[in-house]
Amino acid sequence: MNEKFLYLLFSTASIDRWNDQIRPVDFVELDKQSHKMIIAWLLGRIEESENGVSIDWNRLIDFGVCEFIYRAVVTDLKPPVFHYLQKHKRAELDDYVKSVVFPVIDEKLKKRFETYLTFDPSSMERRILNAAHFLASRWEFDIIYDFRPGAAGVKEIKDKIDKEVEDYLDLTGVRRIELGKKSRSFLEICAMLRFQKRWAKTPLLPKTSVLGHSFFVAVLTYLMSLEYGACEKKLYNNFFCALFHDIAESLTRDIISPVKYGVKGLDLLLKEYEDTVIEDRLLPLLPPYLRSEMSYFIKDEFADRIIEKGEVKKISDPEMMLHRYNENRFSPVDGSLIKVADHMGAFMEACASIHNGVAPTELKNAKEALKKRYKGFALFGIDIESIFTRLEKGV
Repeated sequence: MNEKFLYLLFSTASIDRWNDQIRPVDFVELDKQSHKMIIAWLLGRIEESENGVSIDWNRLIDFGVCEFIYRAVVTDLKPPVFHYLQKHKRAELDDYVKSVVFPVIDEKLKKRFETYLTFDPSSMERRILNAAHFLASRWEFDIIYDFRPGAAGVKEIKDKIDKEVEDYLDLTGVRRIELGKKSRSFLEICAMLRFQKRWAKTPLLPKTSVLGHSFFVAVLTYLMSLEYGACEKKLYNNFFCALFHDIAESLTRDIISPVKYGVKGLDLLLKEYEDTVIEDRLLPLLPPYLRSEMSYFIKDEFADRIIEKGEVKKISDPEMMLHRYNENRFSPVDGSLIKVADHMGAFMEACASIHNGVAPTELKNAKEALKKRYKGFALFGIDIESIFTRLEKGV
């Protein structure tokens, strides 16, 4: 949880994609990485459930986060240049990325990053991530193509991406996205969160999206879960619960806290409405065998919870999640940790914007309120106050 490392990752919210193309909207790297991991979850779970394929989910998450780290360092390179260097100077490029990242990460993450660099590229985990990468890139580029299909080079880029997607048609999930409507519609709903901006009515620089924020919260949750030693199932649950924690906003739009909590009882009424639209409009788009898992991910997203004897059980004492329920058999979720990561992401957004010279009173007040909230606070042995202090000083 080194502050320099976290701000390196957050810098992806400022890195434009397709910035050499005529674009009707801006695309940023953080949003793309979020969309990619959502697609990877869907592809992986379909392969597991329908084809009996064994997937190491912790490894898939590790590799997804490591790819994000890698791109945070080198993403300013245009894709043709990046792929050329990977082909002809891969070892040197890897060494450069490590020289930037390794001084600011711990030994656990270094080992995972080394595994990512040397692991078999034909493994199912790598193939799923690659397929998700091309599908997410194509989603963005289809918007560019439809906006100006006659622009120089656009047709060639579209053809190239389509051919790259075709290489993964052996994956059932890819075929379903290509041929069907439900899975594609689910991913479309998730992707649309890139157009919903955070901090409604408040100037912010960089202006982050709900989609990008969700992935950043997932990465923060993953890093803290690694730090305290979460079990494998909890690492999986924590990451994807955080990734999907704002998905309901794709159907309801974000409602700012002063409104949500300023009217008595409105927060509970809105929660009921969210649950209704999730049941009616979102879950039916997923295969039946994924609906209960998605429901577990996104309902009561900030509650510590487990599954015991087939029933979801909320846990009121976070220490129980550490000492009693940190076992795969309980399918545990550290909702309290996801809440901390959510606030940590918001704190970084505020700190970065103030540092960049966009510092409205509302933003400064929110930053101070979060500092006050976590004063003297620790969770699962992690000194949360210390992280907030270092994030404020390290921007």
